Amino acid sequence: MEENKTTDKIVDFLFEKNNLKYLILLFIIGFVLRGVIANNISPNADEMLHAPHAINFINSGKLQIMDQDPIWFFLTDLSYKIFGVSLFAARFLAVFFGALSIIILYLIIKLMYNKNIALISSVLLTFSSFHILMSLAEMDVAMMFFVLLSSYFFIKTLKENNDRYLPFSYVFLGIAILVKQIAITFIPVFIISYVYYKIKEKSKINYKQILIFILIMFIMSFPVLTFNYLLHKDKGLVDLQFSRFLGVAKDTYKPIEATIQPFSLNKLFGVGEQSSGIIDGLSFFLSFDKLIFILSILGLIIAFLIKKKFLLFWILSFIIPFIFLSGTSLLEYHFIFGMPILALFCATFIDFLSNKLEKIKLKKSILIPIFLLIIIIFNVSFVYSRGAFSKGEISKMMSYSRENIEDDSLVIVDSRVYRGRIVWTFNNKHYLESSYLNELLNTQDQIPGGVSSIKTYFIECVTDDCGWGTISNQQDFNQSTEEIVSFFKNNSEFLKTITTRDNEKYFNVYKTQLVLKENSLSLADSTHDWFYYPLRYTNKEKIFDSYETEKIFDSYETKNIFDKFLDWIAHLILYLEVLISLISIVIVSYLILMEDRKE
Repeated sequence: MEENKTTDKIVDFLFEKNNLKYLILLFIIGFVLRGVIANNISPNADEMLHAPHAINFINSGKLQIMDQDPIWFFLTDLSYKIFGVSLFAARFLAVFFGALSIIILYLIIKLMYNKNIALISSVLLTFSSFHILMSLAEMDVAMMFFVLLSSYFFIKTLKENNDRYLPFSYVFLGIAILVKQIAITFIPVFIISYVYYKIKEKSKINYKQILIFILIMFIMSFPVLTFNYLLHKDKGLVDLQFSRFLGVAKDTYKPIEATIQPFSLNKLFGVGEQSSGIIDGLSFFLSFDKLIFILSILGLIIAFLIKKKFLLFWILSFIIPFIFLSGTSLLEYHFIFGMPILALFCATFIDFLSNKLEKIKLKKSILIPIFLLIIIIFNVSFVYSRGAFSKGEISKMMSYSRENIEDDSLVIVDSRVYRGRIVWTFNNKHYLESSYLNELLNTQDQIPGGVSSIKTYFIECVTDDCGWGTISNQQDFNQSTEEIVSFFKNNSEFLKTITTRDNEKYFNVYKTQLVLKENSLSLADSTHDWFYYPLRYTNKEKIFDSYETEKIFDSYETKNIFDKFLDWIAHLILYLEVLISLISIVIVSYLILMEDRKE
């Protein structure tokens, strides 16, 4: 079928037959939008778990932490070393790889179809409100970038009937898995699609590729396998995912077992009183990206009718991860994997409709820009309505702390502030939760060293519950905390009120002087323990009677030369994988330059 001439003219006019500079413009716009969100929007509970755990991950020498994802933690710590520890740095991978996904999506779709659909898809992903708002300290956006890069080489293999590109596809899929394990769900997508399209094209299936695939996947996962082998050998423990599926060392993770439920058909279909995971999963797309989601359904129907090539691959790429997540983990940011796919189908609809309208001789020379403009305005307005363009209370508190609280001060934080937020916000300060203040004061005689007047800041939770959501049921705890608040209010200088995006009071900051032993700051630092790990992976010993931390629970000792060799090889492979993940930026740049030269 001959491509619509008017559509070609529109695209050529917009891009002046030079797609490169406009794709760079889309990348910049996408980066800026995501960067603004990353710098402003308040963190969720899971971000307050992952972001602190990434601090000093490189220096810790660990192969992974309990919930894996070593590449994400390594690269995020690298971001901290470049930008400093901040919300933007914690979310940088989502910002950068989210923007880079705009370019790789263009390359994939142009390879499959044409530049019209490719460009439209890239614009849609650039302004996808779902994709923008999920620029968080989570692994999903970065994971999907590497899945897309893997998909590019996989589709190039099928289109050119040349298996030489498959190893590249395997490597980047392996990196995606070590960014986030959910990428494992794409393995059956690639296997089924490879077999189907080889049979359909009556091409010979290269069974050597199966062995190569197994070998590369083994090598890519070697750091994780080695970590679990050596940890189990030394302590009888394994990481969270191995424990979850193999039933080993379950007592270690018993406190969080409610958050790691296995796949359930009851949850997927909503049996009994449960809501349907399928409906809930689809509702995320409808809530965050209404227009793209609705038009993508129409585009999928059109793709079926006109028998678009590689349709099976894209349908499987959506359905298999979607079913797994809908029956396992109903968190909105997990479903961000679907947005590049929905952008493709939405672009298919817009391109198809413009062609049909042109055939009936309607003057629709600006139809595509109008469609895109409507979607852009709608999506940007939605992002704005979420308050994402103004700073949240955590961003404000971090900025205030960095600029106004001296490094040699003691920061006492209201314990009604969620511990993850305390650890994250004051990670570079000598902080102490208010619930341990009395013990700090009562143990002064036992602390060696001289006495000093220490500049002290107190951070009050004005709302009485800053992230826990359970303080209203703990009246005794709330009352004891109010007594501490009253002490500082009556004996301190009021400095600042930190507000939410809606300008509601959230934190109050007070300043005073406390006469304490000089080593009290070190004692405060020894409480910096959060969700299985000490902050910055620094081993701690027993401190207060009511607060005892341990050495890093999943550190292991190698018992012999063979184990030491395995550990060395595993670290070497992890470092090489990190290097390849960075080289991927150069690869995408090279690919787009080659496309530009062809045109």
